[in-house]
Amino acid sequence: MGNSILTRRALFTKLLKRLLVNAQEKDPLFEKYSRKIYNGRRYSSLINPKKDQTSKSGSETERVTNVTSGLAPYTGTWSTSEALHLLRRTGFGFQKKDVDTLLGLSMNQAVNLVLTIDTTPPAPPVNHYNNEKPDENGLPYGADWTNDAFITNDIGGNTNGNRTSGLSSWWLGLAFNQDISIREKMTLFWYHFIPVDFEFIKQSSNEYCNTNSARICYKYIKMFRDNATGNYKSLIRNMATQPAMMFYLNNQANTKSAPDENFAREVMELFTLGKEEASQYTEADVIQAAKVLTGWRVQNLNTINEATNFVDKLHDTSTKKFSSFFNNNPIANTGAGELDLFIDMIFSKSKVVSEYICRRLYRFFVYYDIDANIEANVIVPLAQHFVANNWNILPVLDKLFKSEHFFDMANRGVFIKSPLDVIVGTMRTFNLNYNVADATNYEAQYDLWNTFNYAMYDMQQAMGSIPNVAGWQAFYQKPSFHEYWINSNSIQRRYGLIEYLFYGFDKEKNGLITRMEVDVIAFVKQFPNATCKDPNALVNECIKYLLPIDFSMGAKDAIKTQTLLTGQASDYYWSSAWQTYINNPNEMNLQIVKTRIRSLLLTIVEFAEYQLM
Repeated sequence: MGNSILTRRALFTKLLKRLLVNAQEKDPLFEKYSRKIYNGRRYSSLINPKKDQTSKSGSETERVTNVTSGLAPYTGTWSTSEALHLLRRTGFGFQKKDVDTLLGLSMNQAVNLVLTIDTTPPAPPVNHYNNEKPDENGLPYGADWTNDAFITNDIGGNTNGNRTSGLSSWWLGLAFNQDISIREKMTLFWYHFIPVDFEFIKQSSNEYCNTNSARICYKYIKMFRDNATGNYKSLIRNMATQPAMMFYLNNQANTKSAPDENFAREVMELFTLGKEEASQYTEADVIQAAKVLTGWRVQNLNTINEATNFVDKLHDTSTKKFSSFFNNNPIANTGAGELDLFIDMIFSKSKVVSEYICRRLYRFFVYYDIDANIEANVIVPLAQHFVANNWNILPVLDKLFKSEHFFDMANRGVFIKSPLDVIVGTMRTFNLNYNVADATNYEAQYDLWNTFNYAMYDMQQAMGSIPNVAGWQAFYQKPSFHEYWINSNSIQRRYGLIEYLFYGFDKEKNGLITRMEVDVIAFVKQFPNATCKDPNALVNECIKYLLPIDFSMGAKDAIKTQTLLTGQASDYYWSSAWQTYINNPNEMNLQIVKTRIRSLLLTIVEFAEYQLM
């Protein structure tokens, strides 16, 4: 992926040394604002990668101070910092034009804009693979494959594999090209919460899956995008008979003579009720639920009209009797109607369901730690709001993102970015070429997107790839939660890829070369010229945009001297160089300022704080 001044090993060694040194230093800003102690805002798991992640939490995760803010409307300052916080949490990174847009609005208007989703569907994934491996159905290069079915198991397996890979790349492309709205982040929320694994479904033994799985995985993701801020109960009903989920959790094999409890268990434990103390469904309830769910079958998968239908002869016709948790509710034989009765029964436990989902939303968008204050001041009233709005998710997001709690300083700069937030966010923030110059060169475009999806796979997150039905550990696994993103391998890959992007490399495919390099001059030129010319203002502005928490003046001066002044004492050493470049932007003058600005930006993004949001 190109040349770099530091090898990954050397970079990681440098990083660890810096972490060890900084772990001993006091950081007054972090101590003032943090929800947790992170040994000087450095992750203790980096210092000891072999630390037992499942052990009981200790002093390093004890709360510094109580956070008592709730859902009252935020009335504080609306500035660049607040706009950046909103964009980082509701999207993947940000672009400065989006920050400028939000700053022209009030806080309420800004949240309204972020929550307003353009329902225009994106262009579907296409045949990008034909030049290397011709489509086994004869589908032309560049054509939409989402409604192109293979009629047998014998022909189409290779093409289905290429389509599956292309689907992941296409989905990542949507994240790169997101608009200012929350749609792509919400799509990921639903996927991590109610996931299927593309490769698992492709490898399933179900008939025609090996040749047609990509099409149903596409429709599964489309379901989430179409319902990004819609009705949660309707989504659960739709999901229950989606072919991809039918195969993933094996309800396709659930029959009266051989009941399969997999989907019945997970729809309660993971997708609706949770497994916390208030969720008191029993093992007997799982058995009864599995009986309710018998008889549904994906049919005609080898046509463009595949559907999940109810097959009466496969259904358990007995009366299903549920526990006292469900008020001893019986579900009598009504055939296909039992599924709706079952979902109604689950949602009748409205307090349990709503609070569980609100905790999942909170841990995805705000922070992982939910103590008694957060439960009482945020989760409970938010859940009540959820139920009062008939399970529509949009009013819940609206109340959360306009609250004093969301903008509380305690919730800024404490959340470790996911690989998607780091890589997609970095590339969007620095305006890299995630789209190739020729939009009709589908092979080059999908290859570029796939390069970064594969890179994130090595960091333990990728589109369409999930470790298990519970999703990515960082969003649910106690006690470490987001610390699961960080280990000795993943942190090395994070910093390594970012550095590659700053020094640049060429990506060549199908006769097209795409240069992947941060244009550091263009990045700082987004700021007024007066800011660019003043080294103190430039350092301050770059830190404001790139890091979630400010640095002390002493730290900023040290960064300025090390980078823009290259060790010199006078600010004039930078101001003169910048003005000379502006007056005469020849190659020599450009390289002088480019080298120093790259040093500044790379120094900032190599701070551990850049891994936080």
